[in-house]
This record gives sequence, C-alpha cells and structure tokens, in this order.
Amino acid sequence: MLAIDLYLPALPYLAQELNTTLPTIQGTISVFMMALALSQLLWGAIADRLGMRMTLLAGIAIEAVTSVACALASDITLLIVFRAIQGIGAGAATVVVPVLLRRRCSDTDAVRALSWVSMAEAVIPAVAPVVGTLILLRADWRFCFWIIAVLALALIPFVLKTEDDEPLHRPGEPANYLLLLRHPDFLRNALLYGLSFGALVAFVASAPHLIHQWLRQSPTVFAVMQVCGVAGFMLVASRGGPAAQRHGADRIIRIGGWLQLLASLGLVLLGALAFRHAAAMIALWAVFCAGLGLRGPSAMTRTLSVPPELTSLASGFLMFLAMILAGIGTQIAGFLLRYGMLPVALLMTAMTLASLLLQKPAP
Repeated sequence: MLAIDLYLPALPYLAQELNTTLPTIQGTISVFMMALALSQLLWGAIADRLGMRMTLLAGIAIEAVTSVACALASDITLLIVFRAIQGIGAGAATVVVPVLLRRRCSDTDAVRALSWVSMAEAVIPAVAPVVGTLILLRADWRFCFWIIAVLALALIPFVLKTEDDEPLHRPGEPANYLLLLRHPDFLRNALLYGLSFGALVAFVASAPHLIHQWLRQSPTVFAVMQVCGVAGFMLVASRGGPAAQRHGADRIIRIGGWLQLLASLGLVLLGALAFRHAAAMIALWAVFCAGLGLRGPSAMTRTLSVPPELTSLASGFLMFLAMILAGIGTQIAGFLLRYGMLPVALLMTAMTLASLLLQKPAP
C-alpha cells in the first residue's frame, strides 16, 4: 500500500523533472497495479512449493531492490519498468499473509486477525499521502522510494521469525487453478469480496475529481473524507470477529452488504437531487467503509475455506480478482466522471447489489 500512496503527491513534480506528461506519469501507478494483480496468480501457484517464509523473503527482496532502482531512475521508461517489477514483489505478502492467518486460526479468530490486517491496510492510504507531502517540503520524489526500500528491508527480521509451514501441496498431488474454480462456494465468495472492494476503490479514485468539479470544494475535503472513511472502517472491523462469533459470518456479511448498499443509494440520491453537500457525502462514505469493515474479513475467511492444499491458490486468485474488479470499476468510473456524482454512485450501487445477490440466501 505504501508503494502506491506515498509518492502520489509527487506525481506533478515527477513529470516536470523527467520531462514527460502527467498521463505518462500516471502509467507508473497503472503498471504497478497491473503487475500486482497478475503477480497474485504467480505467488499463489508457487507459495506452497517455495514455502511461506521464502516467498515473503523473495517478494521483499524484489520490492527493496526495485525501490532503489526507482529512486535512481534517470528517465520515465526505466521508472515504469522498475515499477512493474516492484508490483510483482509487493504481491507476495498479499497472498501469503491471509494464508498464514487462515491456516493458523479458527474461523472466528481468522476473521479477527484479518480485520486487524484490513485496518492496517486502511490506515496507509489515509496517512501516506500526508507523509508524502511532508517529504516534498524537504526533499524530492526520489526520497519516497528510498523510504520504501528501507521499510521493506526492516521487515526481514520479522519474516525470519515466522514459523514456516510444511508445504501442503506435495509432488503428484493435484492442486491448480482449474481444480480451485470447481468449488462453487469459493468462486461466489471471491466475486462477492471482489465486487465490494472494487466499489470502494472505484469511488476513492473518483472522489478527488468529484470534490473538485462537482462539489466545488478544496482538496482538504478529500483528506477529511479519507480520515472519516478509515475511522468508520476501523471502528466496525475491530468488532468483526466477535460479531461473527455471536451472529454467524453469513449474517455479518449480509448486514455489511446492506450498509454498503444503503450508503450507495444515499450517494445516488445526492447526485439525482444535485445536493452538493460535503458533510452528507462524507457521512455516507463513512457508512460505506463501515459496511466493508464488517463484511470484508468474514467474506475473505469464507473464501479461503477451501481444502488446505488449495489455500495459497485461493488467496492468490482472490486478490487477483479483487484488484481486477477494482481496476475495471475505476476505469468505468473514469468515463462517467464528466457527468458528476450520479453515474459514479450508480456504478457503486450496481457492484454492491451484485455482491449481495451472490450471497447464499439466509436459511
């Protein structure tokens, strides 16, 4: 997450220094995200064979080395190439960490553990751009990549202390993505999670433009929106494990989905009525994030409830699907932005409603 968000404030300065256009500089984000998404399938396929600890070490090494290369890049072509390789390295942790937690924890404890991971991931997009802005006051954009390299290397002692699992996929034992996709519950839950996550990312990517062009407000509103969204997510996610234990994961997933749907419909109403009010938009966004905080960890736990030999593959495919759906949603939203809030909110609503329809009906 830090490799995406820390240097976002530096993009205009980066374009000027490397003598290129802003759309080309945006490519350093797009290529990272595409490589990150595709890498999920790679790490998911080899994690059991390589071992969880070695997979994490390989990913961290790639990310650290390419961060240094990005910091030293002399032109935009090299920067884009190094960013693509960096995305591959960053993908190792997003596959391995959910697998380790799922294998070591019961259903309820896995929900609680994944909630804490989700909270950490939610904080970074809110904090990193602020830190990146402060860095620009003292140094240039290259310093952001030096920080990423140092922090990646600082993770190595923690990885070395991780107890490695014996590979659950043994020679001759069938374990592949085709076999995984024969599990209908897995595919349904993966789509459910991916659509929920994709709706969130599509709106986050659209929000700066909507705030500037539709609300006619300053970028400060986006910062406030992010802080309130993260707070709503963390507040609810911290109670996700106990709630799933008390009421059942399926019910929690459904309640979270309804919260997301109601918030999306509220944004539709703002757009339809042309009610340009920042506080209303921020409040609805906080409710939407709270819905994902409630249903996200439980949905992920359900998705990874596959035979042990398929857990790594399931984690890789889940994150790949979530990122692809987020990318598709963001791209569609990009075409709709010129028409204001209403079409973007309708896109969010459609993705959220589809995720609700994918869930099994209550018994």
